[in-house]
Amino acid sequence: MNKDLKDRVFNIPQNILDKINHTIKSLGGKHVHGVQRAQKLLTDKTVKYGQLKRIIHDFQKMDKSVDRVKFDLSGGDLMDKWSKQHLQGERDLVSNVKDARKRADEIGSIDGERKNSHLKTHTKDKTFKIPTNLLKSNSHKSTISPISSLGLFEQIQKFKKLISY
Repeated sequence: MNKDLKDRVFNIPQNILDKINHTIKSLGGKHVHGVQRAQKLLTDKTVKYGQLKRIIHDFQKMDKSVDRVKFDLSGGDLMDKWSKQHLQGERDLVSNVKDARKRADEIGSIDGERKNSHLKTHTKDKTFKIPTNLLKSNSHKSTISPISSLGLFEQIQKFKKLISY
């Protein structure tokens, strides 16, 4: 699902931008951790998917009472609530589209073949060949496979002796 949302850019609501702007002005030019992110959010007025995930993560790890200025620079409670709801809504949209495509594939499949739209398509690697000598490994470090190094053949010989008694 991340690949479907990875390149998306979301517009930040104006009330959140106002909150960030008010917090920056109240600092009076004092440099605090988080000012650069706040200024970037104000100039862009948008947030990328990765940034939004990072903001949500920071909110979860942040002590809101101790780091109140940093919390407000990120948008405060407004940004916290909006980011979680907006991101969950976008994820639900992607999931609903895939579910609808899956149901349509199941309904429209005349030949009985079902497709799972949640899985990405791929092609087989034609260069892969099954090794003909199972005792040799395809590793460059050793010519003996882990099968023989684990003593599998010795165990088989012991079982044969036990069975013959």
